[in-house]
Amino acid sequence: MARNSSATQIRSVTRNDGAKSAASVGSPVKIPKAAEIVSRELRNQIVRGTLKEGDSLAAEGELMTRFGVSRPTLREAIRILESEGLISISRGARGGASVLSPNINIAARHISFVLQANGTTMADIYRVHLVVEPAAAKMVAETARKTAPPILRGCIEECRAKIDDDFAFGIATARFRNTLIELANVPVLTMLMGMLNHIFELAWGTVTATAGQQLDNAPDKRRGLRSMEKLIEYIEAGDGPGAEAHWHKHSEAAEKAMSKWLPAAKVVDILDE
Repeated sequence: MARNSSATQIRSVTRNDGAKSAASVGSPVKIPKAAEIVSRELRNQIVRGTLKEGDSLAAEGELMTRFGVSRPTLREAIRILESEGLISISRGARGGASVLSPNINIAARHISFVLQANGTTMADIYRVHLVVEPAAAKMVAETARKTAPPILRGCIEECRAKIDDDFAFGIATARFRNTLIELANVPVLTMLMGMLNHIFELAWGTVTATAGQQLDNAPDKRRGLRSMEKLIEYIEAGDGPGAEAHWHKHSEAAEKAMSKWLPAAKVVDILDE
């Protein structure tokens, strides 16, 4: 059924292109190209699980017959899916197209390009964390008071192990904060914030390293670790409002540090280093 439907849709687009263009004078309508229709059909099969990771797409001849398109059109559709990270192409006699599962790293890379092109600052990124992290701390205290503390303490141990390396210590503290968001166990939130993880970690590594070049920041690092430990105490007590208030205060103090040591820094500057 899907095969006939797609082939019919492609023929309809081709046959009625002139009529639709004439009818839409004054209100432009984008007519999808045949390659876009083919790629959309295959994409739907991938995201719905009909085609699974590692599956091979059918041979060119079979796909051309199924969709009623020419070889150049089919290859354009395949290139679209390859650019989206949904298939990989291997060359040679045994080559072909293999299905890949949708990967958040592809989306993260694209969003980083968008942020860089729009002149997004690290302060903009941090404001998102300033809103999200305290709320996440509250949710973790109320829903994961037993399971979350060991994980967060593991993050603190990583911070302690890297306390003499400012850049690595900054990245480790950012990972503590990213882990806090993940432990709130809101999948969509984890996914959306996860696209900023790399940028956020590099930023905090840079902030800590920049501060360390100007002064002895060891007391500030120890104070930060004590604040993390205090947060875990609130979580263990199941005190959601207390965890939220404490981490909001912590985050505001960290924002002041960022504005002092990394004023007006842009995402493009961080990622270029």
